[in-house]
Parts: sequence; structure tokens; C-alpha cells
Amino acid sequence: AAMNYNAALIAKDTAALSSLLHEKLSYGHSNGWIETKGEQIENLYNGTINYHKIEQPELQVMLNGNVATVRGNGIFDVDYKGTEHMMFDLHVMQTWIYEGGRWQMLNRQSMGNKK
Repeated sequence: AAMNYNAALIAKDTAALSSLLHEKLSYGHSNGWIETKGEQIENLYNGTINYHKIEQPELQVMLNGNVATVRGNGIFDVDYKGTEHMMFDLHVMQTWIYEGGRWQMLNRQSMGNKK
């Protein structure tokens, strides 16, 4: 599900995101910006944020019943509001819940990797 999520971000596939994101999503960016499910889909749709490339070569998954924690480092190539092109080297932790017959992201938080 985590890799499908990254692919949906890059493709701006709002239908896939709608299925992959939990209604109570709390999506934390490394700068403290928090998005809800609706805000993330809208910000992607209207071009507030564009994901060009996401490289997460190795993800660690811990499964406990219907809850999974996914951790990994990654490089995120992003445009913000069409004016700022940024590359982020981040450590990301996501919480996924299996509900309604599918995995859905409930929480996500990232922080910058130390150089």
C-alpha cells in the first residue's frame, strides 16, 4: 500500500488516494504542516504541491493485527505552489490500518535526515 501511495502522489491519482487515505488522516510534513485527507487530495489536485519523484529504496514494515507501521528514508522531489522546487531527504513513518477491506493510511510524519 505504501508504494501504491507514492505512485498515486506522483500520478496525481486522486481516486487512488481517496481509497488509500483514511477519513481521519493526519499527514505531517517535515516543516510542521499538517494535512487532512481532504486537504491532501485538494492540494494535489489544484497544484499546491506536486510530487515529481519519490525514492524510498527500503521500507521497514511492522505488522500487528490490522495495524502496520511503515518506516523508511527517502528522497522527495517536490514543487510547492508552482514556484518552489525542493528536494527533501527525509525519514518517514506511516501508520496504516486495514479497514473496509483495504489498507488505509491513518497517520504520517516525516523529519529531515541528519547530514
